[in-house]
Amino acid sequence: MGAQKSSSHGHDHRTDDNLLHLIADKERALEAQLTAAKAEAATLLEQARTHAEQIRERAGGQAATAAREQEQRVAADVARIQDELAGKGHREVETLKKQADQGQAKAVQLVVDRIVKGTPA
Repeated sequence: MGAQKSSSHGHDHRTDDNLLHLIADKERALEAQLTAAKAEAATLLEQARTHAEQIRERAGGQAATAAREQEQRVAADVARIQDELAGKGHREVETLKKQADQGQAKAVQLVVDRIVKGTPA
């Protein structure tokens, strides 16, 4: 059978399991978003490099310098976006983990109060 409700203290373990599944699902979704963002960023960077190379082939001197500068700006923007997405994803996962830890701590305290200390419901 799955998780069961304990009749002695009234805590539903299914709620804890659901919260853990929700956290795992959210973490997978954030990882998928981050992977997609990295892939998109890599594509954009490759397009920028290809475009910069085309410019370099057609022009010399100042045009080539401008193209390298543009490529560097795009690369810096891509890196910044990746960092922002990774940071946001990690912060969301940490928040969800903290919520799960708090829920688990409350459940443990409930068990201690009701079963160990014999406090009525």
